[in-house]
Amino acid sequence: MVARLNEMHNDHGGGDPMKKTLTMMCVVLFILAAGCVGAPVTFKSLTDVKYDATKGRTVSGSACGFQLLFFIPIKFNDRHERAYAELLNDAGPGYYVTEISVSERWTYGLVGTAYCSDLKATAYPQLTAASNKD
Repeated sequence: MVARLNEMHNDHGGGDPMKKTLTMMCVVLFILAAGCVGAPVTFKSLTDVKYDATKGRTVSGSACGFQLLFFIPIKFNDRHERAYAELLNDAGPGYYVTEISVSERWTYGLVGTAYCSDLKATAYPQLTAASNKD
């Protein structure tokens, strides 16, 4: 009887080979799905800011990412954050950024798709205590 059970048991490592395969597939799927999670970008909302509304200028920021084989993200999930940082850098210190608009564009390639996020806003110079006295 013992010999017959050993003949029927093909997996020398023990356990059911189908369960091992299913477990491995679940682990791989979880790792791939975790790569598709991006952090949301929160635009700073300042309510008590005084600025000169007559000296507004347009500023912009852009960032792109690539989705290889339509499945593997490369610099894809943080592109909004990178575009917002570029927008703030374009505005410079001492400017209040408002009226932010977000647009998306994409380009199909041979092995995937490039996705770009473009941000445009208006930057106004903030008024300091010294400029309020003038």
